[in-house]
This record gives sequence, structure tokens and C-alpha cells, in this order.
Amino acid sequence: MDALPIDRVSHFQLNVSDLDASVAWYKRALGLTELRAEPGRYVALRSVSGRFRLVLSAGGSTGTPGALDHVALAISDLGALNAWCEHLTVIGISHEGIKSNIAGQSVDLFDPDGNNIELINERVG
Repeated sequence: MDALPIDRVSHFQLNVSDLDASVAWYKRALGLTELRAEPGRYVALRSVSGRFRLVLSAGGSTGTPGALDHVALAISDLGALNAWCEHLTVIGISHEGIKSNIAGQSVDLFDPDGNNIELINERVG
């Protein structure tokens, strides 16, 4: 059987220990906006471009991230990645700056539950 096409990533879903704190963090750190919610259960957020969604669900435990290793969000170029670092620093979101890795350059940040969010400018080719 030939592989069936996959168009794009639909969404990522994370279990979080404090839904309100996590929603506030993702809105502040990544500029996500609320798409829909069921209070006390989940909040669906989306990027400004609408190209990806993140669903935060109540029920996680602080300091014990789930099975998801990290979420990687593509950043167009190194200049934009530098701008992200400046933005995160200005708003007080902790990060260790740009690091080179096998895929390109990236910045790691961690939400209130310790979930790793990677902003990456990938090498082409």
C-alpha cells in the first residue's frame, strides 16, 4: 500500500497541572490566541497564522511532563530566531539563547509544567 498523504500537523495536546497558568504562559510566551474552551477541562489555542493549534488539558502533574518529548515550532530564519530571543527576554520568559544542533539553530523554553518548547530555524538540504 502506498503511503497516504498527511497535509499538516493538526494540533499538539499537553496535560498541564494548572490550566489557567499554562494558558496565560502560552499566550504570553508564544502569542497564541484562544480558539475554544471548556472551562476546567481544556483550552484550545492557535497561532496567529492559524497554521497550528495547541490544546491544553487539565489533569497533569507539576514537574512530571508526559510522554511528549517536545514541541518544535519552525522559525523562518536566524534573524527571526534572534528576534524571538529578544522578545522572550523582554517579557521575562527564561531561555538559554540560541544553540546549534544537528537540524539547525534552536532556542529551548519550558512551560510551567516543564514541557519543552523548541523554536527552530532548520537547515535546508
